[in-house]
Amino acid sequence: MGAGAIGTLFAVKIAKAGFPLEVFVRREEQARRIADAGLTLREAEGEAYAAKPLVRLLPSRTEHAARDYKPSMESGDAEDPHFIFLSVKQNAITDELASDILGLMGPGSWVVCLQNGIGHAEKLVKHLPADRLLLAVTTEGALRVSDCESIHTGHGETYIGAFREGDKEEVENSRIVQKKLAKQLEMAGFRISLSNDIISRIWQKLLINAAINPLSALLQVRNGELLELSEARQLMQQLVEEGKLLASACGIEIGTDLWTRVQEVCENTAVNRSSMLQDMQAGRVTEIEAITGNMLNKARTAGLELHAHQSVYLLIKALEKRRSAGD
Repeated sequence: MGAGAIGTLFAVKIAKAGFPLEVFVRREEQARRIADAGLTLREAEGEAYAAKPLVRLLPSRTEHAARDYKPSMESGDAEDPHFIFLSVKQNAITDELASDILGLMGPGSWVVCLQNGIGHAEKLVKHLPADRLLLAVTTEGALRVSDCESIHTGHGETYIGAFREGDKEEVENSRIVQKKLAKQLEMAGFRISLSNDIISRIWQKLLINAAINPLSALLQVRNGELLELSEARQLMQQLVEEGKLLASACGIEIGTDLWTRVQEVCENTAVNRSSMLQDMQAGRVTEIEAITGNMLNKARTAGLELHAHQSVYLLIKALEKRRSAGD
C-alpha cells in the first residue's frame, strides 16, 4: 500500500522473488501509469528490475466499499499468512485509511508498517487488531524519480518486531509469522533481523532522522555535507543530545553511541538526499510532524524543553507555510 520510494523498492524486489503482489495507490494517474508501464527499480550500480503487479486504487476511492474487497491472495492462518505492507507517509495514515486496511484483512492478514517517526501504530490500533500489527525499521535507501520508478540508493538492514503481544498462543503465532516474513524478504534480497525490542529500534531511527533530515532540508544539502559544515555538525550534535534526553525521560533505551551512529549514517549515505529534503524540493508536505512534532509533544508531556528541535521545527513549518502561500 503506497508506491513511493520505499514502497516501490519493496514491491519490485518482492515481485522479482516470485511472490504474488498487489499494489494500492491513491491517485488515478499513478494507477494508470503503473498499469501501463509497471514498476521499475534501478540499482545505484545501473542494473534495473521491472515488475508489473496488479494495481488498485485504495478501496474507499473506488465505487466499492472497502469491506466488499477481498484480497486475491489466499489468507489462511499463521501457516499461510497474507501481508499488507504499509509504505505511505505517516501523514497519510487517517481513520479512512485504517478502515480501508481493515476491509482488506482476512483471517491470516498482518500489517507491516514501514513509517518514519512515532505515533503511527497508535493511530492504527484504534481500528486494527493490535496483535496483527508488525513494525519495521529499515535503513534501505531509495529515491523516487517518477510515479513508477525508484532508484535503490543504498543497501541496509530491516528490523521487524511485534507492536504488541498478547497471550502465550498469540506470541507463538506472531513469532511463526515473523519468521516466515523474514524468510520471504530474505528471498527477495533484503537483510532482515527480528527484534524483541522494536520500539527501541524505532526510537533510534527517529532520533537519527530528527538530527539529519530537518537540517538537510533547511540547508538544501545532501547528508554527507552536514558533516563538512562545522556549524551544521554542532547543531546536529545538539539535536542528538536533546533526543537522548527525551528518550531517557520516556524510558526508552537508546545506548551511548547515538552520535557515532548519526555520523555513520551521514557517511554511508553521503550522496543521498534525505526524504525531507526530497519532499521540500518536490513541494510536498514533509514528515516534520511525524518526526520532530511528535518528539516535541512527548517532551511537553515529560516537562522537557528541546530548544534545538523546537527551532528546526518552526523553521520547517515556516518554509512549508511560505511555499503553500506561493511565495
